[in-house]
Amino acid sequence: MKLTEMSNAVYTYVKENGGKISIDELCEALGRTSRSIGANVTDLTKKGLAVRVKEADEDKEITYVVLTEEGQNFVPTED
Repeated sequence: MKLTEMSNAVYTYVKENGGKISIDELCEALGRTSRSIGANVTDLTKKGLAVRVKEADEDKEITYVVLTEEGQNFVPTED
């Protein structure tokens, strides 16, 4: 399965940083907007590689991107 360049950047960052990253951290780390990151997370979700998990903090709800078991074992290909 092939990922777009931007989806691959999101996937790689999440995988290299423990498999669970907040959308806000992804935006900051990759220098992109939440809307842009969200589109890539949707792509990863549709491919079964990640899910969104919402957790309540003291002040607000935080959305995390969490790799699925398939996502943890995934190796991008060119096809």
